[in-house]
Amino acid sequence: MDWPPIDVPVLGRSGLIALIALVHIPFFVNFVMGAPVIAVISEWMGRKTGNHYFDRFSKHLSTMALVTVAVGAFGGIGLVVSNLGLFPKFFTMGVSIFFWPLVLEIFAFTLEAVGIAVYRYTWDKHKHTNGHLAIGLVGAFGAWLSGLIINGLASFMLTPGKWAETQSILDAWFNPTSLASFTHRAMAAFSITGFFMIIYALWKHARSKSEDDQQYAKWSLKYASKYAFVATALQVFPGLWYLTQIEVGTRFAAPEGSVVPKLLAGPLTFFWVGGLLMAAVAVFLVYFLGINNPKAGLSKWGKLGLIVSVLLILATTSFMGFTRERARKPYLVYGVVYGNQMMAQMLPGFMTGESNQPVATVPEEPDATTGKTIFESGTCKACHSINGEGGAVKALDGVGSRYDMVGLKNLLETPPAGMPPFTGTENEIEHLVAYLESLK
Repeated sequence: MDWPPIDVPVLGRSGLIALIALVHIPFFVNFVMGAPVIAVISEWMGRKTGNHYFDRFSKHLSTMALVTVAVGAFGGIGLVVSNLGLFPKFFTMGVSIFFWPLVLEIFAFTLEAVGIAVYRYTWDKHKHTNGHLAIGLVGAFGAWLSGLIINGLASFMLTPGKWAETQSILDAWFNPTSLASFTHRAMAAFSITGFFMIIYALWKHARSKSEDDQQYAKWSLKYASKYAFVATALQVFPGLWYLTQIEVGTRFAAPEGSVVPKLLAGPLTFFWVGGLLMAAVAVFLVYFLGINNPKAGLSKWGKLGLIVSVLLILATTSFMGFTRERARKPYLVYGVVYGNQMMAQMLPGFMTGESNQPVATVPEEPDATTGKTIFESGTCKACHSINGEGGAVKALDGVGSRYDMVGLKNLLETPPAGMPPFTGTENEIEHLVAYLESLK
């Protein structure tokens, strides 16, 4: 696929993809991983204890899981279509690497959708039977298998591991952070489901018409809060594991080295630490208003506090997703593919015969004509345009009026965030600077 990528104003291409992913993953992938498991556990508890509240909760949760699967399919399609239009070359590369996992993903999604649908629509007739519980677990297995595949693709982009050397699908899928990030995502699945069911409990209380309805809402709030509290608190451990694996996976993957300093003491610290603090506040509110005193949680101010806790946990999910996206920059796949869809290892020496571009001998003295050839035959034109020709990210018309030669050279050697560094020779940089300086 060699058509020019579509430009996205304000957000940028990566920003739009990140926005779609941040909506799709917590609301659909994480919830659909957590909901079927909690539904089956609740049904089993209802059979064991005879408490009909467990059955009521499980039935409603399975209904929400089924609706989420149906709506979530459109989010998945949106990710595919947007990647196809915004990153066509990278999309082709991703499909070629993960072809068989993507085929398996079709099977997993089908298993997930059919399992959850059958579980829900056979509820009244077959609840509490071993067969019905097994059907619920089949749907849950499909959801978790789907999550495992999606996690493999997502973690590969930050830590491609040995794939750059071996080109092996196993090295791509089971990369340095795949297991740690999946464990982290698993805890998030129960956390997100618990927080969503807190909103369900508040909604049931608002619509209650009898004393039993109010008691059920109170019970549901406490039950859902336990999942939210425990799963969110336990995320500390896979989170630390994931952080150490990011260090291992990125330390030698690119010349920039590990991305961990960006998280702990760099431009992303605000978002990473901010996400942790918001999660801590959310856990605090859930414990005191949902577990310790659900009656207070169903009061006017208690409901407000619990709604705030849900908003905080969603913001935490967004902040963490944002840090993962920005930590990779200027790469799409860390150390392998730049944001302009160019392979990092193909950039050096493209004027000296190490690439597929046949170019004449480069003169010693800076020359604007040679610089123009470098611009048009290298990676610059993939993002930048001159006189309307080239990439749509930024026009360079008149750039020589805005920067002198020193400023242009500094810009190429230490580019702003999101812009791949120019990795040609010193002589090539001087020619390119001469050309750009001539654009008055």
